[in-house]
Amino acid sequence: MRALIGAAILIAIGVAGCDSANTDNRSANAATAKETATATADPTTGGQKGGTLTVGDESWTIMPAIQCSVYPGNVVSIAGHAAGNPELEIVIDWGGPNQARIAESDSGPGWHAIRDTLKVEIDGKAVRGTATFSQFATGTGKTAAGSFEVNC
Repeated sequence: MRALIGAAILIAIGVAGCDSANTDNRSANAATAKETATATADPTTGGQKGGTLTVGDESWTIMPAIQCSVYPGNVVSIAGHAAGNPELEIVIDWGGPNQARIAESDSGPGWHAIRDTLKVEIDGKAVRGTATFSQFATGTGKTAAGSFEVNC
């Protein structure tokens, strides 16, 4: 008898969650996506979050889809991907651990800033930097000069 009552309660809860107000979440999701896109605009500069990363003669537009934050004490945490190629992860961290990279994985081939060469300037929500980049996180492989500029 208790099992029957429990099953009836579960069915009632399931049916209650399927009323006509909840059947079309697409418009609510679209509104949320629009609010998120609007929230990425920086009200102090009127610009969008993002920027560029250049290594040698290659350049990528940074889409900080995961995080773009400047914290007190000049701590920076930027994470996202290259525009047009979401497989290329872009990470810029300053204030521990210090790193800048564009690669398909943490240690895979791509471009990784050699830590001793990484220099970062922070002006409000604007982050600029330079470094010598290496093909691998270990500092091995081909190297090239690089720079980045991101507006958070």
